[in-house]
Amino acid sequence: MKPTVLDQLLENWKIALHQQGYRVTQPRLQVMEILASSETPLTPQDIYQRSLEMDSPPGIASVYRTLEMMDELGLIQQIHQPGGCHAIWPALEGHQHLLICTRCGQMRIVDGNEDISAYLRDIEQQTGYQVDEHWLQLFGVCQDCS
Repeated sequence: MKPTVLDQLLENWKIALHQQGYRVTQPRLQVMEILASSETPLTPQDIYQRSLEMDSPPGIASVYRTLEMMDELGLIQQIHQPGGCHAIWPALEGHQHLLICTRCGQMRIVDGNEDISAYLRDIEQQTGYQVDEHWLQLFGVCQDCS
């Protein structure tokens, strides 16, 4: 059977943990499974609440420690939400941007294009900064909510 995108993401995360000397414990695996299977960004509290439906759920401290470790390894990223709070989402690969629905929280990933690269070069010339990376999030209302 062909592995799903979820299976591949979990496997990549497990490999990354092992390569850095971390064990893949049951609480860590539970947090990773919840995060990988979500269609919307989750706060640590959201992850904890979803874990309560599992057998032997991790404690809230384990959720935070797992997320901190995954963040340090570059496996996840924080998503800024319109309400000001942050949520967690798997790290994007390559040049991609996020569209986030302000009503339901649904996200779509869209490929970046070269137009923003020209804009960033202009910013560098105007400010003297060297832009190493950027993160673009667009907020609006999805088709399902309009």
